[in-house]
Amino acid sequence: MQPQQCKTNQAGSLNAVLVVDDEPSVVRAVERLLSGGKYEVLTAAGPVEAISKLRQREVAVLISDQVMPAMTGLELLALVRRSWPETVGIMMTACRDVGLAAEAINRSLVQYYVPKPWDNRAFLGLVGEAADLHLQRKRRTGPKQEETGLLKQLKEQSGRAAFSLARAVDARDRYTHRHSENVAELALVVGRAMGLSDNELEELRVGGLLHDVGKIGISDEVLRKPGKLTPREFDAIRLHPEIGASIVEPIGFVWDIAGIIWQHHEDHDGAGYPRGLMGDNIVLPARIIHVADAYEAMAADRVYRSARSLDSIKKELMRCRGTQFDPVVGDIFLEQLQKGVIPYPCSHRRLPRGRADRRLSP
Repeated sequence: MQPQQCKTNQAGSLNAVLVVDDEPSVVRAVERLLSGGKYEVLTAAGPVEAISKLRQREVAVLISDQVMPAMTGLELLALVRRSWPETVGIMMTACRDVGLAAEAINRSLVQYYVPKPWDNRAFLGLVGEAADLHLQRKRRTGPKQEETGLLKQLKEQSGRAAFSLARAVDARDRYTHRHSENVAELALVVGRAMGLSDNELEELRVGGLLHDVGKIGISDEVLRKPGKLTPREFDAIRLHPEIGASIVEPIGFVWDIAGIIWQHHEDHDGAGYPRGLMGDNIVLPARIIHVADAYEAMAADRVYRSARSLDSIKKELMRCRGTQFDPVVGDIFLEQLQKGVIPYPCSHRRLPRGRADRRLSP
């Protein structure tokens, strides 16, 4: 039997294999199995650390456990499949979780799964196949081609239209001036930290600019009311995501901006509106914008309240992590906020006297 050749990428360096598990003993066991010079083995104790390492370098194969704190292996693999499509996923799972592994394979989130406890020879064989598949994906993708002149023109026109619509919405209230632009900029900080492509970042920017365009269909009396909203008024406000989607749908953007708009108030746990979607059924741009929108609302002055303190905002983001907000998106947002990449406050406008801090805008 001939010795197995080292798995290298197109640049000639060893392929990186990232092992993600919150059980140190499992991580060490996989690391020992893959040692010997065939791969560069990276490890992460959870999804947030894994995403940080994915942002830093190319990973050929990601091996993830299913049951972890903060988010599941399925949720992590869904994010990786979208943001790093050339990385090949392997799920490690207990025998009782085989149904979850089958679901992951059916959704094209992973190509292989490894039962616990595993057979060393079979496990090594799967990692080798995964590394080969990664190389095939890179060859199929090839170097990025320049956008055609027409597509580039369409994207530029889309961006200009989005900016004009956003300005029209924000101009209705001097206390929400630049809100949409701020949300778009905050969302881009998170998108870059997650390693999104240029095209995905532009989709995110346009979605951020237009997330509140549906408020054009809400009366000024409701939008600018300084006191507490009545149940009927709150129901009217909750219509703005679907109104916004109906406004932009006929424009024919090159991205699914309507989908982002109507989903930007959907919560990670399914308690949001208008349709009660949950988890990765909500498109990633909407999940990012949801956090950015909430932060901007808390960190900027409004007609009915002053900006909240930074400490208060951090506590609120942590409290809503995994319920209102996608936990990974929320953690990355907090990480960028801690580093000072995300500004605080979002505005320096002074409020008229006598305005009480009563509510956050929906």
